[in-house]
Amino acid sequence: MNTNVDEAIRTLTPAPGPGLTPVARETMNAIMDAEPAPTAVTRRRWRPLLALPIAAAVISAAWAIPSVLTPAPASALDIKEEGDHYVIEVKDLNANPKVYESQLRGAGLDISLDLVPATPSFVGEIDPGTSGPQDEIKTIDRPEQCGLDRDCPIGITIAKDFAGSAMITLGREARPGEEYQIVAGLDSPGEPLHCVPFYNKPVSEVRALLKERGLGIDGYVLLDQATQGTESQVRASVPDSMYVTGGHLSKYGMASLAVGDAPLSPEQVASLNKKMHCAAG
Repeated sequence: MNTNVDEAIRTLTPAPGPGLTPVARETMNAIMDAEPAPTAVTRRRWRPLLALPIAAAVISAAWAIPSVLTPAPASALDIKEEGDHYVIEVKDLNANPKVYESQLRGAGLDISLDLVPATPSFVGEIDPGTSGPQDEIKTIDRPEQCGLDRDCPIGITIAKDFAGSAMITLGREARPGEEYQIVAGLDSPGEPLHCVPFYNKPVSEVRALLKERGLGIDGYVLLDQATQGTESQVRASVPDSMYVTGGHLSKYGMASLAVGDAPLSPEQVASLNKKMHCAAG
């Protein structure tokens, strides 16, 4: 029995041999160069998949920005059918008349519409000189409480069976610097001196009344009493003592006064007050 342990182990262990054979080395290299395990592949693909929703959101936002910054153009007119007529409300008070005409023609209406500066009592009203059948074309009914201190609808109503043509002029509020194209007397309902006793007052007093209302005077119409007012002269200034016999707003923030050397008769003043539904004064 061999008691030498080292010798016994050497006899049991195979010889190391010449090393890896070419086939074995090729197999080892193939294993080392192989693709990562499936979990590694999944992890490598996970990042771009997470970024896709973010990229999609950015693209969607980029497409959405132009629609926010550039809203769809609004129509100058709102045309609706109500019963046996059309209700046409003006949305853009400063649009070119050709824009109105184009939209009206598109609705089958042969109407030309123009909006011009008007004194308060004619805002939203048809110019009396308008060409068109007044029984078939009327202004929009506005609320009773609609006054000068709030926005009120401006437009017209027209019968659906209207087959003719018309040229309509509507009054709108004036802008600074504009002259009024449709005017009413200072004493008319809705005008600055309605039912204010200014007839036969001296120019100085009426100037003060207008100033209280934020208005100035840009001219005077001097009536010839000898011709009972049929002849007149326009002046930039007159004596403060002259009598005021009428007037109207001439342009934004300004009025023109009719004046004379003699006052109106009591009968004339009473007639004017009655016409304007004012008490005598």
